[in-house]
Amino acid sequence: MTHSLSISVIIPTYNEPDLLETALQSLALQDYPSTAVEIVVVDDASDTCDPERWNEACGRFALQLIRHDTNQGRARARNSGIRASKGELVIFLDSDMTVERDFLAVHAAAHQGKKTVVIGNIQFGHQIPVSSLTRYIDNRGVHRLEANEAVPFNCFVTGNSSVLREQLLRLGLFDENFTAYGGEDLELGYRFFLDGSTFLYAPKALSRHNHIRPFAQICQLMYTYGRHSLPLLLHKHPDLASLLRLGFLQEPRFSPKRLFMRLALLPLVYYPIYWAVQASLKVFAPELFIDYLWWYNRTRGYLAAAA
Repeated sequence: MTHSLSISVIIPTYNEPDLLETALQSLALQDYPSTAVEIVVVDDASDTCDPERWNEACGRFALQLIRHDTNQGRARARNSGIRASKGELVIFLDSDMTVERDFLAVHAAAHQGKKTVVIGNIQFGHQIPVSSLTRYIDNRGVHRLEANEAVPFNCFVTGNSSVLREQLLRLGLFDENFTAYGGEDLELGYRFFLDGSTFLYAPKALSRHNHIRPFAQICQLMYTYGRHSLPLLLHKHPDLASLLRLGFLQEPRFSPKRLFMRLALLPLVYYPIYWAVQASLKVFAPELFIDYLWWYNRTRGYLAAAA
């Protein structure tokens, strides 16, 4: 492993002071030279802000705290952190995550040139009860890849990933038009792909997610994503429609595929599956059903925006 790269850890946060403190305490234990690391926390207008508490949690590492006067969304929060950062390597981390002691070193060692995007390994914390929902989330993204399979750009997530600051600045950072939930990481990941970046999975760059939203809230966020973020995303990159399973909208009006997908969007189909999944999450709910419910809410949101 190499310690040659200076690192800026960018952590956006909003109304999660206890989880943020725990995240910073885990970073304070890193096996990486303190002179080569800065932690940049961007508080996106939380109700309270405690710089002294968070500075103490960082231990020997320098903390740079940026506070927005109004809530501006995750894209702008991360951009504020990137612009203020000084490290050669930018590592994105969510404020409700903790990391292993070698987290920074693994990210730094994984980089292989100026156009490398490294995606870390996100797992739920041991205190989060195992359920069909946690298993579904744990099996998404890079965790679905076979051994030695190339990592696609849509696996890029900002909960645990890293990229050279120079590359971020050259590509124009996150699109700040994304102010609602979702889409900003997929959009930037696609620009990395178009620029010729190589995406790598670093399973030993482990972060643990110490919070999980209720299932109903996740479904609502999927609707928000579809209504507010997907129109922006597809306006910029219409060729992503098939990836997002919206290609059926381009099919002839009475094609079997379009009719089938429209049938799947009927509330009469959705609600029995939704309530069945809600009732069985702690025991067993098929991943296909959860996948359908997320697609349904995202797609319904997108269609509502287009209406």
